[in-house]
Amino acid sequence: MEEKRLAIIAHIKERLSSLEELGKVYSEDKINTLALKLLSTNKSIDEIKQLIDNKFSNEVRKINHDNHLATLKEYYLSSIDKLKKGNNCYLLSYEEGVKVLEQAHLKVDKEVNPYLKQVVVNKNYIGYQKDNNSINDYELIMSDIAYLLKVNYAKTYRVFDSHMDPQGILNISFANKNERYLTFEETLRFIKEESPNFNLKTELEAYHDKNIKRGLKNAKSLEDYEKSLDYIFKLFSSLPDITKKNIAKLKKEYLNMKVFEILINSLNNNLSNSGIIIDKSSLKYTYELSPSYNKYITSIDSIKENETIFNFFVVDKKELLSYLIDNYYDEIKELLNLITDNKDTLIPIINQVITEHLDYKEYNRYYDNIKNNIAMIEELVNKKKETIKEDDSDLETYEDNNQAYYNRIAPFIENYAEVDNVETSTGGTILMIIVAGVLFITIIIILLAIIAVSRMDI
Repeated sequence: MEEKRLAIIAHIKERLSSLEELGKVYSEDKINTLALKLLSTNKSIDEIKQLIDNKFSNEVRKINHDNHLATLKEYYLSSIDKLKKGNNCYLLSYEEGVKVLEQAHLKVDKEVNPYLKQVVVNKNYIGYQKDNNSINDYELIMSDIAYLLKVNYAKTYRVFDSHMDPQGILNISFANKNERYLTFEETLRFIKEESPNFNLKTELEAYHDKNIKRGLKNAKSLEDYEKSLDYIFKLFSSLPDITKKNIAKLKKEYLNMKVFEILINSLNNNLSNSGIIIDKSSLKYTYELSPSYNKYITSIDSIKENETIFNFFVVDKKELLSYLIDNYYDEIKELLNLITDNKDTLIPIINQVITEHLDYKEYNRYYDNIKNNIAMIEELVNKKKETIKEDDSDLETYEDNNQAYYNRIAPFIENYAEVDNVETSTGGTILMIIVAGVLFITIIIILLAIIAVSRMDI
């Protein structure tokens, strides 16, 4: 037993000597305590050595993660100038992959609820400020992921005071002067007041009231998926002045939002957190789906890891995605293929994004969720492709979308610092190789075009 204890201590010290980050953390007493704890597990020496390696590897990643966040604050502090007269905060955004730190003035207009304030930004814009909370950081993360995939998301900032201490986040209102924003709950009331389609109004109200009274419940069959989607589509069809083209656009955007919610593991997908924007600047109403927002809840104790919320129901994520792919593939195929075609760069970029916003424990949990969700999307898309034949125009569209994606990721590579671990380092290398390849091909095409033009008779 003593020989085994000494072997464990020797392995601990050997590993510590190769991990500079942990050298000052483990005293002789701490090493002996760890060795005795491991010895009491009755595992083999090889199993114990693996436990030690895993433990130290995880601790090193945590130290590097925390150091990275501390370095970020130092970077922000070195980037700021003294607040100019009339400004009282700094706003940090990640516009098109580039960190932008700007001065601003925020004035509280009214308190919407204990957690949300309506503010006036620079005396011009309406915004909604939320206090510091780790879950609110997800709105910043999701706005970046939405940009990468060209999904419409509310403009989101982190708010800092004059000492660069975080003061919460800010969403800019996405309804302009001639527009109204309505959640889907409010959309039903608007339809009841404005729509001439009495029969459809009655049907919508009956379905809504029946399900609201029963509270959030588990879907029992695919019929629940169908009826829940059909409810939203009938809301669109019931809107006054709505055209077939406008309905088709709303449906496509809504279905793509569902795919995005599955990818980012958003759970607060009830009827109060999605909606439409109504414009009546002309004689007739026109409508747009509102940008995604308020998607910060990514875990709920009562919701299993494989589940999500879908309007009135708790559903299985894979079942929901499978249902969407089976029934609405044409509407969502561009987003699905953008995700699967670019997963080798998308995953490391998302890893970089979430590293900048989440503490280590939350980062680990969410990163695993993202990877699992992308793997699930890839599995179901590949399964669908076994049963269909996509034409040349589809492939050309996917290629155009991929090219636009490559253009969007370039600033992320230049402006996001990498986390010092093997997985991120590998991801960063893949990113650089792909981007370099794209740039090389682009240069070749430009050169060929120049040569061709130079040979033309003018």
